[in-house]
Amino acid sequence: MVDVHDVEAKVNEMLDVATQSLKHETEARYQEFQVQVYDLEGLAREAFQAKLDNMYWSILDKLEEGKSLTAAEHNILELLMVGEAKYYLKYEHKIEHWRNELKRLLEEVKKQQAAGLDEIDSLMRLRALCREAMRVLPDIAYYFREKERIRRFEEATRDAIDTETRRSFANLIKEMMESDQI
Repeated sequence: MVDVHDVEAKVNEMLDVATQSLKHETEARYQEFQVQVYDLEGLAREAFQAKLDNMYWSILDKLEEGKSLTAAEHNILELLMVGEAKYYLKYEHKIEHWRNELKRLLEEVKKQQAAGLDEIDSLMRLRALCREAMRVLPDIAYYFREKERIRRFEEATRDAIDTETRRSFANLIKEMMESDQI
């Protein structure tokens, strides 16, 4: 079972790789860094799930039996279902920067269109602007996807949780306990 010491060791390993990546900038080093970050996130998820392991079962049982959750159990359910999204939104402060960057890129596309698109240079400039937009758009989309996920959870749990929603939550908890990807 994963614990905080495993996570701390992985943080140190990731930081070492990060230092090397920033010192010797190559695609391979940054890909290795990316793998380390991915692995660290997975280990943090496993440690989180291990800390809540004994709480899953009572919540799962209550959901399957149609019983009401206590406020504390509802908070645990919220952590399990949308906790990652809530923490992401809480600490993500670049959304305005991304929006402004996208607006800037759109203005550049308009300028390029007005200047004409019949030359190779203008087409290459347009491609470069599209590439930049493709870099920013996934971040913006992810931000709003997580925001919507939280809204749907809050809507589904605002009042008494209906039978279908209970069943869905129970199935998701089972999948979480069995998966290394959730």
